[in-house]
Parts: sequence; C-alpha cells; structure tokens
Amino acid sequence: MTIQEAILSVRERIGIARAKAGRQDPVCLIGISKTHPAELIREAWNAGLADFGENRVQEALPKISAVQSGSAIVWHLVGHLQSNKVNKAAPVFDWVHSIDSVETAAHLHRAARAAGRRIHALVEVNTSGEESKHGIAPGDAAAFTARLHEALAEDLENTASENGVILSGLMTIGPLGGREAENRRAFALLREIRERLCGEWPLCRELSMGMSGDFESAILEGATMVRVGGAIFGARS
Repeated sequence: MTIQEAILSVRERIGIARAKAGRQDPVCLIGISKTHPAELIREAWNAGLADFGENRVQEALPKISAVQSGSAIVWHLVGHLQSNKVNKAAPVFDWVHSIDSVETAAHLHRAARAAGRRIHALVEVNTSGEESKHGIAPGDAAAFTARLHEALAEDLENTASENGVILSGLMTIGPLGGREAENRRAFALLREIRERLCGEWPLCRELSMGMSGDFESAILEGATMVRVGGAIFGARS
C-alpha cells in the first residue's frame, strides 16, 4: 500500500467512526512521522496530508527544515517537551500536545512571544494511570488549568492579536495494549474532564486522543485530533 492509499484508508475509517458516533464535526488527522525520513513526509504532504507530528525536537528540526520550504505544513510536537528544548521548539511547532508543567508552559509562552509566533498548547492528562506515562492526574486537571490560567492570564485576555501560548484543549494516550472497552473508558474520561472545564475555559475545544490501534474508539468518544503513525507510514525506521 502506498502512502497515498494508506492516508485514504485512514480517512475512510475516520469517516466510518464519525458516522457511527453521529458526528458532523471534523476530525484532524495528524501523521506521526517520528523516525521516518523527510522524503516520506513530502510524499504524504503531496497526498493531501497537512498535519504532521514529531516526538523529539532534536529529530524534528532537520526534517522540518528539509520539507518546510514552499509548504504550509502544520507541525505538532506530540512527545514530552523538556524545558531545555523549549527555545528550539517555539520557532517551528504550531501545536504542543504535551503540557504537564506550568513552568514549561510559561517558558514556552515567553519563547513563542520572542519568536513572534502563536502556539496552541494541549494539557496532557494521564487517564490510564500508567506510571510510565507523562501527564497530570485526572483529579488534578481543574487545579492545574487554574494555575495555567494564572500564568498565562495576559495572553488569554488578548487571543486575537498577541503571540504566545494559547491553551486549546487536552491530550491523552490510551492504555498500552488496552482492549476497546479500556481504551474507551480512558478517552471518555478525557472528554468528561473537558466538559467540566469548558465553563471556565471556553477555548478548551480540542481532544487529541487515539493512535493507529485505537483512533476509531477515540473518535467514538469525541476525539477532534487523532495521531496516526504506523497506519500511514508503516513500521518505524
């Protein structure tokens, strides 16, 4: 299967899941290109994929430089953002899906302003409770986002014209090797957290959840973004 055929297949599966859920709203497909070369990103871009996700800043930078010219690719950092990589990430990523530190978010905000850019940030929530994963605990979501509001208050008050970080939603990773019922519980929990926060956090719209093995379950639970690597690019290099 070519990359173009793989993208069409994934989009068809997304459409079927949306129809099953009775949804009319769109779902953003992010091609996770980590470990794959720039040539495959160009091929996927030429096949109509506009959003790409990378796990590590240091791996992403040369690929972004190689493929960015002449294209309007939207770059997503889906892996954990280390504080010492913030200044390199801010000039190139449009979305950061892995905010779980107020200090890192504030650092990213300053770096984005310095670079003259607006970055959409998602709070990572560990809905599966697995110790190996990053992310805040579900029970800490309200307090954590309140602290983020305070840290980024100036930016949140003037989202139309100011550069910097704008909090745009939540992200989670399904249980490792989880069955469909376990995956859906984890995804439903993230949706419930968003629903509780939306009154005080009106820009909290996005739910980034679901990967190659479970994105259909995530769509059934309200995912607005799915992060698909293997089903598009094949096995990791």
